[in-house]
Amino acid sequence: MKNHKFQQIRVTVTKPGDSIRFNAQTDKQYARIRGIYVSIPEERLVPGCLLGLKVNNQDIFEDVHEVKLLTSGNQVAPNQKYFFFEELLDAAGSTVEGRFTDGQPAISIAPSASVENGYSAYGYPYEVKIYLWLNNEK
Repeated sequence: MKNHKFQQIRVTVTKPGDSIRFNAQTDKQYARIRGIYVSIPEERLVPGCLLGLKVNNQDIFEDVHEVKLLTSGNQVAPNQKYFFFEELLDAAGSTVEGRFTDGQPAISIAPSASVENGYSAYGYPYEVKIYLWLNNEK
């Protein structure tokens, strides 16, 4: 078995200002959550985005934690993109809960426009990928 794994949680944002709850379970074969990285497809969408996170009902980030502190652009080396947790966070099948809130102000679209094509000019929908770095280090 590998000593580490990058587990991905995907959240789909359909319109500006969306606030989406998510739930996941960490891989049972890994003991610890070492770090987190949040990937958003376009840097212009990052400002104002918020992420709340709980692991086994323990608050890690309040719902008002800015995503810009957990992400980075292409200029950062891949092995330096992660925010590392100082405390030991159990993985091993832990429950991960959270809320992602889009940082853009809500936009009114014409009532005749459908959501699928009404927000597409603004870059919606888009998918946020939350990567948890799991490992077996103690």
